[in-house]
Amino acid sequence: MQPASVAQRGSVNGGMQYQRGQALIYGIFILISSLSALFFLFNTGQLSSEKTKLVNTADAVAYSAGVMHARALNFDAYNNRALVANEVLVAQMVSLSSWASYADMQMQNLPSIFPECVNEVTAGYNALTKYDPVYGAMCYLTLQRADSVITPATNAISQISGGLVSGVEVSKKAITAAQAALHTPLFFERARSDVMQAVADRNYQGDGTVTAGPLLVSTMTDDWKSFTHHFVGDERIRLANVARTAASSDSFVRQRNWTSTAIFPPPGEWKCALLNRKNSVRRQGGTDLLGLEEWQAEDTESFWRVHNTGRWWEKHCDENEIPIAYAGREAASNPAGNDSGALLGGSPLNNPFAHASVNSNVWPQYTGISTFYDLSTSNTDPQSTNLREAQDPSLKFAVRLVRDKTAVRTSDGASQIRPSPRLNNFNSNLASQQMVAIATSEVYFNHPPEQANAGSAGISSANRNQYAVSQNNLATRELGSLFNPYWQVRLITNNPGDIASQQTLQGAVMP
Repeated sequence: MQPASVAQRGSVNGGMQYQRGQALIYGIFILISSLSALFFLFNTGQLSSEKTKLVNTADAVAYSAGVMHARALNFDAYNNRALVANEVLVAQMVSLSSWASYADMQMQNLPSIFPECVNEVTAGYNALTKYDPVYGAMCYLTLQRADSVITPATNAISQISGGLVSGVEVSKKAITAAQAALHTPLFFERARSDVMQAVADRNYQGDGTVTAGPLLVSTMTDDWKSFTHHFVGDERIRLANVARTAASSDSFVRQRNWTSTAIFPPPGEWKCALLNRKNSVRRQGGTDLLGLEEWQAEDTESFWRVHNTGRWWEKHCDENEIPIAYAGREAASNPAGNDSGALLGGSPLNNPFAHASVNSNVWPQYTGISTFYDLSTSNTDPQSTNLREAQDPSLKFAVRLVRDKTAVRTSDGASQIRPSPRLNNFNSNLASQQMVAIATSEVYFNHPPEQANAGSAGISSANRNQYAVSQNNLATRELGSLFNPYWQVRLITNNPGDIASQQTLQGAVMP
């Protein structure tokens, strides 16, 4: 068989040669499509990364702002506790000074009221019908140690206690000034804005700029301005009630009472003997806060002598008060001069003659109960008596982070990848050319569980707004106030109204 001719072979090879390069057009089309898809995937990934980073940064900024709020509330709580401690110290000082002055007068008057106390034998003998043996021993020892112990101690106590009250006033002024500075809008809000921006900048260090601030277009706005209230004037009664309760927990401040009753009725007073009435020495004293401007202490001691009264056949026995010692001390810049509402440990009621003889010395450097900050009445009702209806107060704060399109690392933004316009048809389609994220923090009160029930049995009416009974009535829980520093922060879900408002104005929101 003859081989193909040269002409025939040439025609076949020439046809194949003409077919070469036709797939190049298809390859170019695939390459362009792949590059477009690659740019699309790149930009989509960049947008997703930007969104995640912006949301995380918003959470960090909101949490940082919440930490500032929690620390500010705890700072108020520590300051309020310091104000209460200062008031308790004043109460203790007026109590101690009054008691020291009373002891000095008792030392001076005992020889005339009970002359037998100069001798241990006669003091012990009269103890049977005038007072008990314990008082007889005290009476004798008082006169023996008067010059060497009691008088120097009385003078020292008066000087030291007065100086401490002056120091208390300096401390109170410093505390109230610190609270006022904290609640100055320009100071706190500017400091909060600086912290928020610093946190945002730290998260975007070397990655463009981002703007952080409070969510002004908000259905929840800035709760900080309305969450607390400055209590002045008659509103200070809240702090006064807490200070009064705290001071009364000291038994020496609350009541300094002691009664010494003779073992036998006095000789010759047969009617009193039939009625089992005996001589006694009554020591009464206590300290009270009068209104909002005055601490008053009083100490009295009287000998109550029983004696027969009425016709000889009638069983009548009466008693007369013989004041032994009396003293008082007041801390007030403008004393009210009316103690009709003061219990003073029962002194006005049980030793009326001695009480009427008291001429209290006054410390005018005391300025009364300080102004202070506490939760506003919109967060807790101080007059509420139904504890089950009380609500846990919380402070919510929404922040808004904005990142301009020019800073977003996409091919139509800040990315260094700049393909030709034909290849880079990607449009991030950001509303107002910005990316926006919202985050919300909540500051809430949470008492440590191991201490939540401590002291719950002693809840007073003055502090009833700080406590509530749980629904199962098995335990008690403490509600938030600015008298305990247990404020904490957490992130919460954004308010739907905030998101809707921002979407209307901005378009792109990252919840």
